Amino acid sequence: MKKEKQTEEVEEKYTFLQKLLYLFIIPLLFTLVIVLGYLTYEGKNVFEVAQSFLPANEEMITNEEKKEEEDEASSSKQNESTNSQEIILLERQVSEKEREITKLVASLEEANSKIEDLEKQQQEIKSSTKELAKLYEGMSTKKAAQIMMELDEEMALLILNELSTSKTASILGQLEPEQAARFTELLADNE
Repeated sequence: MKKEKQTEEVEEKYTFLQKLLYLFIIPLLFTLVIVLGYLTYEGKNVFEVAQSFLPANEEMITNEEKKEEEDEASSSKQNESTNSQEIILLERQVSEKEREITKLVASLEEANSKIEDLEKQQQEIKSSTKELAKLYEGMSTKKAAQIMMELDEEMALLILNELSTSKTASILGQLEPEQAARFTELLADNE
């Protein structure tokens, strides 16, 4: 008897909407989800099939198409203004890059001219050292050694490089041992 009362109480607790929800709506939604899943699995677009059952209201479609065209026109105007702003920014960037390139080309040309000048100076120094070396070839080794001691180390090294090995050896033999050792090291490093 207690069980009967409890079941009656439980049945009385459910309202009409709850019974409708539990008995009809939830099973209907579940069945609908299963059917949609199956149709999707079969490769059918359910929404296209459902639209074929709806009556085609041409007025509604034309109004929607007009709204879409207006939206597209307004969005295209906005896109055009945005695009024109982007174009202006890109043109500015291009002109800045062109200016930078022009500056870099000018500095490159300047550097090339400096290199050419230095090469010319180097050729002049080389030709003058060859002439000096001819002069030292004709001198006595004692006098050449005395002059070498008075010259700048770099200049003496350039002249010694241009002299014949026998003349260089005899000049180094006339120098003080410390200076001869120093010039020998420098000559070995240059080769």
